[in-house]
Amino acid sequence: MTLVKEKQLIAITNKEQVAQEEIDVWLDFFSIFIHDIESPLASLKYLVKLVEEGKLNTANRLHRDMVRSAKIALDRAESILYDIMAVARAGKAGIPVALEILNPESIIEEAVALAEGSAWEHKIKISYSNEIEQFRVKADPKLLKRVLDNLLFNAIRHTPSDGFIKVYTEAEETCIFIHVKDSGPGLGDIEPDKLFEKYGQIELRTRGKHRGVGLGLYFCKLAAVGMGGTIMADDHPDGGAVISIKLNKVEG
Repeated sequence: MTLVKEKQLIAITNKEQVAQEEIDVWLDFFSIFIHDIESPLASLKYLVKLVEEGKLNTANRLHRDMVRSAKIALDRAESILYDIMAVARAGKAGIPVALEILNPESIIEEAVALAEGSAWEHKIKISYSNEIEQFRVKADPKLLKRVLDNLLFNAIRHTPSDGFIKVYTEAEETCIFIHVKDSGPGLGDIEPDKLFEKYGQIELRTRGKHRGVGLGLYFCKLAAVGMGGTIMADDHPDGGAVISIKLNKVEG
C-alpha cells in the first residue's frame, strides 16, 4: 500500500515538473517578444516627447524623419503582436520562420530609420553603406528586421554621446555579412558567445560587464540560426564592438 502511494506521489511530481517546464518555455518566449517591442516603443516615446514639449516642427527634415520612424515603429509593434497570436493559436512556443529569397537592403534601411530617433536623442550618428552588387540572401524579412532592430538599439545603449554606429555589408563566396559596429568601449575580456546565451548576461551583470538587456541577443541568435545563418560578436580593429549576422548568399 505504501509502495502504491509512493508511485502516485512520483507520478504527480513528474506531471508538476513537466507543467513547470512548459510554463518556463512560454515565459521565455513572451519575454523575448516583450523585449522585442521595446525598440519600436522607444521611437514612439521620443516622438510623443517632442509633441508634449511643443517642439515638433514638420518643416524640420529631422522631425519629419522622426514621424516616418514612428509609423515604421507602429507597423513593427503590430507585426510582433500578430506573431505572438500566431504562435499562441498554434499551441506551441517558438519563433515562426518563413524563409524567402530577398534583397535585404530596404530592410536594413528601414531598421536604421527606426533607430534614428533614439540615436538623435543620444547625439549618436547612424550610417549605412552597401557596396554588394548581387545582394540576395535567404532569410525571413520580419525576423531579419527584428534582429536588426535589436542590434541597433543594443548599439545605441553602448555608444557614448557624439559617437557613431555604422551598418555595412560584406560578401564572401557563399554568404553575406551584415555588420553593426558601434564606437563604444568594445567587448574587452567578455567572451563573445556569452552575449548570446539565454540568461548568460546575468553573469556579466554580476561582474559589472553587462552589455545587453533581457533576452534580446538570445533571440537574435535563435532567429539567425532559424534562417540558416549565424550571429557573432567581436571587438573591431578600429575600436568599439561589432556584431555580425551571417546569411546564406543566393546567386542570380
